[in-house]
Amino acid sequence: MNKYLAILGLIILISGCANPLNKVTSDNYADTCSQAEDSGRLDIAEEACYRAAVNVEWGNLGDELKSERMYNLARIKRRVGKLDEAEKYFIETIEIEDTITPAREIRIGRRLAELAAIYYEQEKYQEAAQYLERLLPLSNLYSGKEKGFLANLYHHYAIELSGSEISRKLELTSIELGFSEGGK
Repeated sequence: MNKYLAILGLIILISGCANPLNKVTSDNYADTCSQAEDSGRLDIAEEACYRAAVNVEWGNLGDELKSERMYNLARIKRRVGKLDEAEKYFIETIEIEDTITPAREIRIGRRLAELAAIYYEQEKYQEAAQYLERLLPLSNLYSGKEKGFLANLYHHYAIELSGSEISRKLELTSIELGFSEGGK
């Protein structure tokens, strides 16, 4: 009996130590991912972002960090053209963000925009409509490049979804955000 209690105690002790180790490891891989992305080494960034996400999962480090790491992995997957994988990760990170309270609208919006961009690249315009509907009310939270990205995204979706209920909303919002034909 004492042998089993000792083993159980050891397991608890070891599992308690795994969490901080996974956090440090995940942080290191996340830094490597960011540096590799900045230097254009997307192959290295992809692997490092994957490892950062996996260590969050293994260490049970929480939904907020899991969402962040998966978002970065999804962005890199999109940049390297692995759109199906990126789509899967963006959907998963949106689902995670939807469970976090209070809602982190800016983060949710970024994920929705990236997912809509993937659907645009894949010519899956109708599949994006539900995500665009969620994104529209968040549009004014963004500025600078993000605002320009949304304006452009909305304009192009308005064309592709022409005649639909959402098309007019997208076009009006793209204009409100400053879209101009010359700024494609």
